[in-house]
Amino acid sequence: MRFLKSLCLILIAIFSALHAPAQSITLTVATNVNISAASDDNAETAIAINPKNPLNLFAEDTWSVVGRYSLDGGVTWNTSDLSALGASDGDMSTAFDDFGNLFLTQFSSVTALQIVVGLSTNGGASFRVVYETTSKNNDQPTLVTGPSSTPGRGSVWISYTDKNNNQVIQGAPVTGFGAVGTFTTAVTVPGGANGDFGDIAVGPAGQVAIVYQDNTTTEGPDTIHMNFNPTGVGGTFGAQTSPTVTQVGAFVTIPAQPLRQIDAEAGLAWDRSGGPFQGRLYLMYTDRANTSSLDTDIYLRYSDNSGTNWSARVRVNDDPVGNGKSQFLPRIAVDQTSGYIAVSFYDCRNSVSNNTTEFWAAVSTNGGQSFLPNVKVSAGVSSPLNSAVQGTQFDYGDYSGLTFFGGVLYPCWADNSNSTGDNPDGAQNFFDMYTARVTVNTPTLLVNPRTNGNNFIVSVPNTTVGKTYYLEATPALVNPVWTTVTQAAGTGRLIDLTNSNPGAQTFSRARVQ
Repeated sequence: MRFLKSLCLILIAIFSALHAPAQSITLTVATNVNISAASDDNAETAIAINPKNPLNLFAEDTWSVVGRYSLDGGVTWNTSDLSALGASDGDMSTAFDDFGNLFLTQFSSVTALQIVVGLSTNGGASFRVVYETTSKNNDQPTLVTGPSSTPGRGSVWISYTDKNNNQVIQGAPVTGFGAVGTFTTAVTVPGGANGDFGDIAVGPAGQVAIVYQDNTTTEGPDTIHMNFNPTGVGGTFGAQTSPTVTQVGAFVTIPAQPLRQIDAEAGLAWDRSGGPFQGRLYLMYTDRANTSSLDTDIYLRYSDNSGTNWSARVRVNDDPVGNGKSQFLPRIAVDQTSGYIAVSFYDCRNSVSNNTTEFWAAVSTNGGQSFLPNVKVSAGVSSPLNSAVQGTQFDYGDYSGLTFFGGVLYPCWADNSNSTGDNPDGAQNFFDMYTARVTVNTPTLLVNPRTNGNNFIVSVPNTTVGKTYYLEATPALVNPVWTTVTQAAGTGRLIDLTNSNPGAQTFSRARVQ
């Protein structure tokens, strides 16, 4: 009898999983949140999510140099204690690692733009210094984390443009929570003279790639350059390669960014998810038809052999081709629980004069071959064309922020629409730092139904952080009465749901909300 009951449960669950109605993947944008709500300017944003606790976020901007952390998925934010890092002139970059370490890099205004690397082991509440460069007068630091070539260990990397205008990179091993080793000596990557606006990605085996462009060009054209290190910390970066050419130089003037100007803002991301595109390296950048066009678009290429060969480019923004509108300052991130890719960017598609912005995002679920329809993340319209922001000469800065984990992405951008009603300066004045939770809604499938004693267990793959999954049961499908027998929070990974007391005949289903 137990065998028949178990078999019935298994067959029903398998049938339900295989014959559920097809559902499309969609994106849901939650309410915009004003992270900073400050009376001064907030621009050039960075944000990171903690994979050990995905409700823990950290964000910061260059202009105010005030860090903020959240413990409830970005609903509320607290001010961080950055005092141990000293006074700063900004240029923030931040990342959590798989141990739950939070790293932050910034300029030191005390020591003539030396780069300080801070570490937080309390989710961003406070930091301590773990490294400071000996060189001064640096620019454009970037920080990333990832695995190393030694299983069970990690790595942290910084790159920057040094006082001699060379693209420089350094890495350090990470052996556990709060345990950071010694940073390697600063290395100018081969061919890295005049290299700037760099980004780094760490691969599944600790290999490292860095991209950058020439900062002596203005309108362009320019070449995106790359160097590859196959062994990670302590390894050697090989000869410079050139994945692509762009018509966006290092200092391009567009109506929505007239003072600070824009660059191609090349970005890298590496799939370490263990999914079908494990090991795929992504390159994102800004391009346009020619060096006089104001119609800038965001593109993506990918490589399955560490940058030796690259795919044809895919246009990320889906506004009409050739409409004359600018998209700029993009950011890319891979959800390492699913392998999905997110790209976010400032977007002028709805601006009559191409000089006001909204913030948009796009997601690819098929390894960068195509993107789901873009979604508008920002609730309001922003512009730097007011006396307050114009007085800073900074516009939106040089970059924006994005983090992605467990089916949820958090873009982070400079916003003066006051759509949330809590900017102390009012609308169209100084920028505040905004974010919004964007959820990738995927079909909820039951897999691997099984029994263990009297327990009926079913797994739900690719769960979404912040959502709750319910296992419900009913004794009949005619006039069913569904009862919740268990529930579990989404983790971004597979979870098990268990019915510890199924009846002689039980029909099961999963529900998520």
